[in-house]
Amino acid sequence: MTDGRFRGPRAAADLRWMRGSTAVTLWALVIIGCFLQFTFGLDGAPEPRRIALIIASAASAILAIAVIPMLLRPDFRASARHPIFVALISLCVATWALALIPPFAGWGWAFLFAIAGGMLSCVVPLWWRVGVLALTLAALALGFTSAGPLPAPTDGVSAISDAASTFVVVGTLALMTVMPLSAVWVFRVVLRLEEARRMASDLAVATERLRFATDLHDIQGHHLQVIALKSELAERRLLADEPGLAADELAAIRSIAKAALEDTRAVVNNYRTVTVAVEARNAAAVLRSAGIACQANLDAPELTTPLGAVFALAIRESATNILRHSKATEASLELVRLDTGGYRLTVTNNGAGTLRATGTGIAGITERVGTWNGTVTTSRHNDTFTLVVCIPTPTEPHRSDTKR
Repeated sequence: MTDGRFRGPRAAADLRWMRGSTAVTLWALVIIGCFLQFTFGLDGAPEPRRIALIIASAASAILAIAVIPMLLRPDFRASARHPIFVALISLCVATWALALIPPFAGWGWAFLFAIAGGMLSCVVPLWWRVGVLALTLAALALGFTSAGPLPAPTDGVSAISDAASTFVVVGTLALMTVMPLSAVWVFRVVLRLEEARRMASDLAVATERLRFATDLHDIQGHHLQVIALKSELAERRLLADEPGLAADELAAIRSIAKAALEDTRAVVNNYRTVTVAVEARNAAAVLRSAGIACQANLDAPELTTPLGAVFALAIRESATNILRHSKATEASLELVRLDTGGYRLTVTNNGAGTLRATGTGIAGITERVGTWNGTVTTSRHNDTFTLVVCIPTPTEPHRSDTKR
C-alpha cells in the first residue's frame, strides 16, 4: 500500500494547480504594480523624462511577466544571469534612478523596481537573499532623500494626510518587495514536501524488499549449506564403497530440500498475506497522503486469519478504487462484528465517479467473499458511494477456494 503510483496523478494535478495559482498570483502582482506605477506616476504634464519613464515601465512589466515561469521551474534552475532577467533588473534600476533625479518624479515609479528586487531574491543563493532585499529597500529609501522635505501644509489636517499617503505608498512598496519571494518559497516548499513523500514511499518499498530478501537468504542459506555438506558426505560414502550410509545421506538431503521448499513457501505466503489491521492502517495512510480525509474503525474481535485476509483484500481493492475512480475528499472504513456472530465491512467515500458496468475489483471481492457464503453490496446516494461486505458466522471456505 505504500506504492506511490496511485497518488501520482492526483499529486501531479495538485502540483500543476499550485504552480498555476502561484503564477497567476505573481502575474496579478505585476499587473497591479504596473497599474499603480502609471496611476501615481502620471501626475503632471507630459515631458521627455515622463515619456521615458512610461516606456521603460511598460517594457519592465512585459519582462517581469516573462520572468515568472522561470521562477517556478521544478528544478530550481532559474538564473539571475538569464538575458531576460538581466534586462528586467537593468531596466527597473534605470527607471527608478531616472525618477530619483531631482526634481523627484514621485514614489509611483518604484513599484516595478520593488517587484523586480523581490524576483531577484528568488534566484540568488540563500544568504544573498537578505542582502538583495535589504539593498532593494535601501534603494527605495533614496526616495526620501530625493523628495526632500514636504511642503509646508496650510493646516494640520493636510500635514496628516500627506504623511499618511506617503506611509501607505512606501508600505505597499515594501510589501511588494517581499511578496515574490514568499510566493515562490511556498511553491518550492510544496515541491520539496512532495519529493520527500515520494522518497518515503520508495524507501518503504525498498525496506520491505530488503526484509523479504533477508528472510529468504536466512532460510535458503542455512538449508543450502546443510545440503552441500550432506552431498559431500554422500560422495565420500560412495567412494568408500558404503552405499548404505550414502543412501542415508541422500535421504537426509531430500528431507532438507523438502523443508527448504516448505519454508520458502511460508516466507512467500507471509509476505503476501497482510493482516486486516495492517491493511486498514496502510489504506488510511495512503488515502490521507493523497489528500483524502480518512477514518478507520476496526472492532472485530476473534477475527480469524483466513477471514481477515478476505477483508484485507476488500479494503485494498476499495482504497484502490477510491484513488483511481473518484475525486474523493473524505472516506471512511469500518469493520465490526455483528450480533449474529458475523462481520461487516463498510467503506464509503464522496466524490464518486460514474458507475462502471465492468471491472475486476469488486468482482474479485465478490468471488472471494462468496466462498465464505458472504455478500457484497454497493449503493450510491448523490456523490457518496458505499461498499458493504458481510460474512455470516465464520465457517470453512468452499472447497473450490481451498484448492486454489
